[in-house]
Amino acid sequence: MNEMKNIGCIVEEYTNLLTKEGRLDYATGIYLKSFLRYCESHGGVMNDMLIAEWSHRRDSEKYYTHRARCIIIRRLVRHIATETGVRFSLPSYPPDPGYIHKPIRPKVCGLPFRPSIISKMLETYQSHIEASGRLNSRTMERLRRFNEFCASKYPNAKKLTACIIDDFCKRGEKESAKSRNNRIGAVREFVRFANGRGFTALRLPLTTPRANRCTYTPHPFTQEELAAFFAEADSFTPSATCNDIRASLVRLELPVFFRLLYSSGMRTTEARLLERCNVDLIAGVINICQTKGYNEHRVALHESMRQALEIYDKKMDAIMPGRKTFFPNEYDRPYSDAWVSSNFKKLWKRVSNDYARAYDLRSNYAVTNINKWCGDGSNSDWDRKLVCLSRSMGHRYLQNTIYYYKLVPLFSEELESVTGSAYDELLPGLNKYFEND
Repeated sequence: MNEMKNIGCIVEEYTNLLTKEGRLDYATGIYLKSFLRYCESHGGVMNDMLIAEWSHRRDSEKYYTHRARCIIIRRLVRHIATETGVRFSLPSYPPDPGYIHKPIRPKVCGLPFRPSIISKMLETYQSHIEASGRLNSRTMERLRRFNEFCASKYPNAKKLTACIIDDFCKRGEKESAKSRNNRIGAVREFVRFANGRGFTALRLPLTTPRANRCTYTPHPFTQEELAAFFAEADSFTPSATCNDIRASLVRLELPVFFRLLYSSGMRTTEARLLERCNVDLIAGVINICQTKGYNEHRVALHESMRQALEIYDKKMDAIMPGRKTFFPNEYDRPYSDAWVSSNFKKLWKRVSNDYARAYDLRSNYAVTNINKWCGDGSNSDWDRKLVCLSRSMGHRYLQNTIYYYKLVPLFSEELESVTGSAYDELLPGLNKYFEND
């Protein structure tokens, strides 16, 4: 059993650290002094038995008071493990007996369809996209709205007609073009499926042109900016409200997560949802299974990135052994999109006042590779390099990768000199850049 002497010095050092960082509140100070007196009354040492005895819930103690005591001592134990390497068992506390679990809401995809002229076709369509790995709740919510519309407004209709589709797809009085296009996007795919299976022979509903289409150009990172950004990621300190395990995870994950985006060109969603079983740290290959649409692909890692991921994986094993998610939160689940954008902004604002997004690291990967093609003096095999880059980035069509060429002026000029009048066909505008990528 581990035992530590001079516990008074350790607690005093920890208290001074909390005071310096502005994290020493009244309850923390009181409970640390109480724990110190308890240890001093038992020989001035600290061990697992004394931690468990002091953390035991007292007869008249309320649940949340007991919970607060345990959390404060858990933080002290983790601090000691970090500073001295001496590990003690963390005190645990039972779940709140008064907490009432909310009933689990059934998944949208598991609910039956209300009988209508399209309900049977929708069941077939749902089975189809589920089998192809493209089933998501947002799509099914929109199709359920269409089904409810048909069942309520056209209960006696015998078959789906263009008039019914046009009636549903009418733009609302205060509805934006983007909102309407999102709403009918699922309907377009459903009608395309129904036409292909011979259920219907209808034209697809037309989308509304957007007046304020995004014309954002990805930020062109400089080497100095990237070096400063990763230096900030390496030295990042979580906020005082971030609990122990979350703080440990964030300190480990942020530097590696953003370096992976930078070195591989992965989408932020692909990196977030990455599972440990899909990362081969021996061969240096990542299998991207959860990606945009149904387009699984592989990413080959640079040796330096493979080594960084290997070190990261070993450190994560010590914090969360047996985890399934490669970049997990404290519950071994993937982070949200907001986690990525929020942490990127925190780091980036310390580097530059220019606007940039985490997704721009993907654009930087493509542009950097294309720039190398210009610098090596050989443009004869650019088509082969294009295919390799497209597959690595998980693009479904080569045209999606070609969008990046306009971000590289030198290559764009050279390509125009070779292709002549066909240049505009090869390199269309950037209007649909973010929709296709």
